Amino acid sequence: MKIGISTSTFFNTIAPENMFELMRGMRIDTTEFYLQTFSEYEKQYVDTLAALRGSVNVVAVSPLSIQFEPQLFSPSLRVRSDAEILFKKVCYAASALGAKYYTFRGQANLSAVKDFDYQKIAQRYNQLIDMAATYGIALSLKNMRWSFASTPDYFEKLFALCPRLNANFDMYNAELAGYDIREFFDVCPPQRISHIGVTDMSKGVWTLPGKGKFNFEKLFTDIDRRKITAPVFIACPSDCYSDYLQVQSGFDYLNGAYSHIK
Repeated sequence: MKIGISTSTFFNTIAPENMFELMRGMRIDTTEFYLQTFSEYEKQYVDTLAALRGSVNVVAVSPLSIQFEPQLFSPSLRVRSDAEILFKKVCYAASALGAKYYTFRGQANLSAVKDFDYQKIAQRYNQLIDMAATYGIALSLKNMRWSFASTPDYFEKLFALCPRLNANFDMYNAELAGYDIREFFDVCPPQRISHIGVTDMSKGVWTLPGKGKFNFEKLFTDIDRRKITAPVFIACPSDCYSDYLQVQSGFDYLNGAYSHIK
């Protein structure tokens, strides 16, 4: 299992084109890479990023999904088609950066719907999976607290209908939705988990790993016991720290915690 960092941790603190240099300086060689806006999905910009990547392993690429992913499920053909243009640009970005996965969030559940038409949803997911596959990319659904995919039950039912769909599970979103992240692990075959995002909490405030109460040694033991080999990334809000040395300390802490169980 590799430990790395999601560039979401640096959101609004540094431009994406400077991320790789920053990570190399922190001895981080594995990442989930975030793109933040429409111009960053364009081929010219993506190719510039790819030239800067060096030896950093990009596991997954993530867009700012609310910009277009919910529209991929619109009943309007025109809306879906416009959203697919952006979807394919992100697939190209993932391919250009050497990633295997697209971190996908899908439908926003702003009306708190609880009964889903899984057959209809799965049909669309399988279409999107086919589109991504033409770029050599696999779709990996994230458990966003505001989305359809906020519960273990949703993953379990959708996975039964989408055999090529993968998942990535985030502790921050699991906790906000009222779940332990292990509840998501339990409904997903280990080989279909692409990556895992972790954070910590102290006195009700989110913080970097090692600054809160979470027992990461136990988490890593549970991950190993489930035979999950997906990389684990720090994925914290950028207001969790005041300088990058603190992020480096969180990364070192996770590596130390994992070394104790090996």
